Amino acid sequence: MRIADRYIAREILVPFLLGVAGFVALLIGDVLYALAELVAAKQITLGILGRLLLYKLPAILVITFPVATLFGTLLGLTRLVKDRELQAMRLAGVSLTRIFAPVLAFGLITAGAAFLTNEYFAPWANRQANALLRQAVLGEAFPQIREEVFFRGPGDRVFYIERADRQGELHNVMVYELVGPLPRLITARRATWEGERLRLVDGVVREIDEQGFTRYEARFERLDLAVGAGSEALLAEQKTPDEMTARELRQYLALFGQDGASAPFALEFHRKFAIPLAGVAFALIAAPLSVYTAQGGRFLGVGLSALVLFFYYAVMSVGRAMGAAGGIAPSLAAWLPNLLFGVSGALLWVNEDGRLRFLSLQGVRVDSTA
Repeated sequence: MRIADRYIAREILVPFLLGVAGFVALLIGDVLYALAELVAAKQITLGILGRLLLYKLPAILVITFPVATLFGTLLGLTRLVKDRELQAMRLAGVSLTRIFAPVLAFGLITAGAAFLTNEYFAPWANRQANALLRQAVLGEAFPQIREEVFFRGPGDRVFYIERADRQGELHNVMVYELVGPLPRLITARRATWEGERLRLVDGVVREIDEQGFTRYEARFERLDLAVGAGSEALLAEQKTPDEMTARELRQYLALFGQDGASAPFALEFHRKFAIPLAGVAFALIAAPLSVYTAQGGRFLGVGLSALVLFFYYAVMSVGRAMGAAGGIAPSLAAWLPNLLFGVSGALLWVNEDGRLRFLSLQGVRVDSTA
């Protein structure tokens, strides 16, 4: 079976690599289409365009690895079933579950590669791409104020700005201070920068005890907060959810929970794990489907891959929209496609294994392409 495992993995690997190349080219084409107008207007040079594509590559690979796993599994196993090699293994007394074990292992390996890419390369690359695009198009060396984004500042503080107007005035500002014996939460309706100070207007100061209850509360008309950095240096630390690692997202969720303004962060945190593990869900559903579709050959396998992907991303889009709107929990919104397709694949897997085992016990000729 070790030889068989390597043989099955090799059959999956070739179409998997072709799938990676094809889907990377497709997604790069989508990025080029989005930037075509800026290139035509000469706001982005070919050199900057090449760097942008390079920075976008890790995020593209995170999406590509699970998709290519589906593509490789369906096409690789369809070939084995069509040439009756899977049938030969079954007649030798090997269960379908054991035959499909290297398929699941392959899905786990690609999921691990996607997660590592998403955790250690994609956040940094996304940040570089956004900064490069902003500087090329807007001529800004520092980020503009990003609304509804948490970011860390000097002095172990976390800042949140809901809205900023054209005059540079900030609205609905929150500052969470971790210094001192007790954490302190400062909220203000308005704020402006005064050098290295943040002038807060019409707000409340609260001290939070170890149980999370408010121990002290006081209103203020104006409060000058010594930030220790100017607005440009501080705003350079802003990060959107796609620019953050799972560890950074978990830290924010530990501070602010998973509701309200933190919902996008909670959703992105769970997607950091759900998207890479989509490869496992695809392996689970593609393995038994390859048995049912073997007579149609590779063309049917490609068509079925596209159909599965369409339904998967349709469910993912609906779940993401509902999670962002607060209709369902962010965790369920992120994991819903994997749960649906993983359970469906496991049921198909068990059903096909049971059917072939029953036919073998009855002495009936097992035809895996039936």
